[in-house]
Amino acid sequence: MLSTIPGADPMDLRAVIFMPALTGAVVFGFVFLLYACHYYLTVLESAAAGGDEVPWASEAVTDHFWKLWYLGFLVGMWLGPALIVGRAVAGPGAGWVQFAVPLGVLWLCYPVSQLSSLSASSVWYPLVPDVFARLARKPVLAAQFFLLSGVVLVAFGFGFRWAFQTAGEWHLLPVGAVVVAVAGLVYGRLLGRLAFALRFTRGLSVGRKKAAKKPPEPAKEADTPAAEPTQPRDLPPVVTPDEGALTGYDVEYGDQPAAKRKRVRAVADDGEDAASPPTPADAGDEASPPARRNGLWTEEDEDRSAYGVREAEVVSGGPVPEAVAKPSAAEARLYDRSDRPRKPRRVWGPEVATFLGQPGTVSAVLILSVLGSVVGLMVRVARAYNPVGGG
Repeated sequence: MLSTIPGADPMDLRAVIFMPALTGAVVFGFVFLLYACHYYLTVLESAAAGGDEVPWASEAVTDHFWKLWYLGFLVGMWLGPALIVGRAVAGPGAGWVQFAVPLGVLWLCYPVSQLSSLSASSVWYPLVPDVFARLARKPVLAAQFFLLSGVVLVAFGFGFRWAFQTAGEWHLLPVGAVVVAVAGLVYGRLLGRLAFALRFTRGLSVGRKKAAKKPPEPAKEADTPAAEPTQPRDLPPVVTPDEGALTGYDVEYGDQPAAKRKRVRAVADDGEDAASPPTPADAGDEASPPARRNGLWTEEDEDRSAYGVREAEVVSGGPVPEAVAKPSAAEARLYDRSDRPRKPRRVWGPEVATFLGQPGTVSAVLILSVLGSVVGLMVRVARAYNPVGGG
């Protein structure tokens, strides 16, 4: 197998070390990206929602899988052309320019795509015109963000180079991994704070209110009296084979209201004489029904207890418990919405960096640093024992 590699010695065993190191770099690099994308989006979304602290939650690593492809889509949309431009501009012997050009393209273009994804109806929309309008209305805020994010990306670039591109200087590997982890989280915090501030800025969709349309005027009635409708007797008869010609009944057309009829209530026939007057015993009993006229109850009768049915007695269940009558503090906040996000007075205050002191943030930086150091170690070993590169 070694004889198939151009320029490789058949007795050279460097490939035995190179292949496992390369495989380890790919596997650990994939896991590192899974955790990095999850932590970055957690910081970004919490800052975009207006939270001062990051709600860290333990989740399975398989739940982070889609985030890698999501960020790969947004970053790759600009990183691919940026790498091509960087290679064309840098030329041979200018490695730092080849690395700085793609980073500069991401510095300018990636925030627009991420803000568009956060404000669009779907997270897969990379460009939304409303974002450009909001940034144009806040030019000072946008300039401050690009200035601060530029400093963070420069630190990210140095950390990336120390961890994954520098050969031989092993002491720079853990330092570079820590710088990459911290810079990535701080960048997500900055971008989230910008998205939260732009939330209170008027966009393209908010325009002038349209004038209310006047309802159409009702049609005016004609001054001439309406013609009298045709009566059925004036219409041609319907000829039937059995009864001959048939005509309909005349109809009265008019607006006279129908005569109000007296409402009558029906009662069960108990076989007693309806016209007999009530006895004195029945007259003193409140539960006995009133007198009936012609076997019917009318509205004029006093219907205090029809059919001898008494009203239901309401039994009180005692005093209402205090836990039910008085809501808790959490329920009161949900009712008055006192915890709803408000427009920030200061976007780039101490809140940008205070989240780094949270235990969850420290744990995230530690995990990313360890994984980044392992990936950088595998990359350095693979470079040292690359049989083709002359390591």
